[in-house]
Amino acid sequence: MQVVRKASVLVALGLAFGSAMAGEISGSGVISTGAVNTSVGFLATARQNVGVAEQNGKISNTAVISNGAVNTSAGFLSTANQSIARATQNGQISQTAVISQGVNNTAAGFLSNANQEVGFAKGNGKVQGTFIGATGVSNVAGGFLASAHQQVGGAQGNGKLTNSTVLATAQVNSAGGFLSTADQSVGVAK
Repeated sequence: MQVVRKASVLVALGLAFGSAMAGEISGSGVISTGAVNTSVGFLATARQNVGVAEQNGKISNTAVISNGAVNTSAGFLSTANQSIARATQNGQISQTAVISQGVNNTAAGFLSNANQEVGFAKGNGKVQGTFIGATGVSNVAGGFLASAHQQVGGAQGNGKLTNSTVLATAQVNSAGGFLSTADQSVGVAK
């Protein structure tokens, strides 16, 4: 009976420790060139993640480089989500370099939704001592009631952006269609 109790305690501690470490990228290099992700049809959803840490997510002492990544969703109620170096749920990005060049995210169709995040921390997010460079990134939604949301370099949900550099050049965010909405955030803390 004692052995079973001790084994149960060890398993519980192991699971607790394992979940505390969930969603962490540290001391690493994430390099992606020419990644293409596509979903087409009714209720189509395309999700593309490069260097993403979720659930108590932390990215530290890491380089995340993405060149020419393309994410596309087309069809009625389509959604395209593209995330490059994103940390969520108490997300933190620290001492990291995030470089994105020529990345494209597109959703086309009635009620389409395009979301693009580059170097962004969410849910009590913090970005500290980090360089975020985005050149020629585009986020486009087209269709009736389409929405396009682009966030480059920042933090959300009691967000803090400290000792960091956000360099965004020639980024495009657009929504086209009746009652469409486009919002773009660069170097923000919300």
